[in-house]
Amino acid sequence: MPKQTEEGGPPEMVTLAEIARRVELSKQRVQQLAHRDPDFPIPKEEWQKVGRYYFLPWEPVKAYFEARNPEHGVHYAKREERRRQSEKEM
Repeated sequence: MPKQTEEGGPPEMVTLAEIARRVELSKQRVQQLAHRDPDFPIPKEEWQKVGRYYFLPWEPVKAYFEARNPEHGVHYAKREERRRQSEKEM
């Protein structure tokens, strides 16, 4: 069970869709990170299921995304290479 906030109230709980909205990523990307990243703060076994949705405490998830240093994939590298090439041609 998630710990109480410093004020003594229950923690703010959010769905994966709400996390995606707040961190400006797709819901699918948040799901990938939640399932595959060993550093994701809340293991799936601890997610709270209510109806069809899973809820996670926002504070540890927020801290995870604030500390996360994403590694850019192949598409980013290709785009950067094209940008540098076009700058050289100018």
